Amino acid sequence: MFRVALAILAAAPLCVLAQQDSGDVRISVVLNTDGSRTVYENDAANHKTVATTTGKDGKLREKIRWDLDENGRFLRGEVFGPKEQFRFILQNKYDANNRLIEETHFARDQSLIGKIVFRYDAAGHQIGYSTYDGAGKLLGQTVAPTASPTKHK
Repeated sequence: MFRVALAILAAAPLCVLAQQDSGDVRISVVLNTDGSRTVYENDAANHKTVATTTGKDGKLREKIRWDLDENGRFLRGEVFGPKEQFRFILQNKYDANNRLIEETHFARDQSLIGKIVFRYDAAGHQIGYSTYDGAGKLLGQTVAPTASPTKHK
């Protein structure tokens, strides 16, 4: 028997959840704004999740096989392309407040490809990130837009 929950939120992806009563496997479907969808198959007992993204046409775009940490966070993933060819390994680091602070990409031989370092403000909101190549050279930075001050008449 499955329990199904449907949540529709304005300006957010559509998320459909189905969970077996035994709690062994949880399936989530996220409908992305570009028309693609990502299906997450979460096996909490074994600390594993598989995220499969398909395009509007139903063709496979990407698959990530994740290892989860003891808190259920995405720790290490193997990323595969449309023909399920290996692309890279990624590893995430979190701070004491459970915020993702770093995503590092590795080749199959464990050589460093690059990393993304996330920045947060004092309230814990992500305010941007920086990307680096395998040698540690800064490739670029983004800054999240801030709310503009309200004009008074």
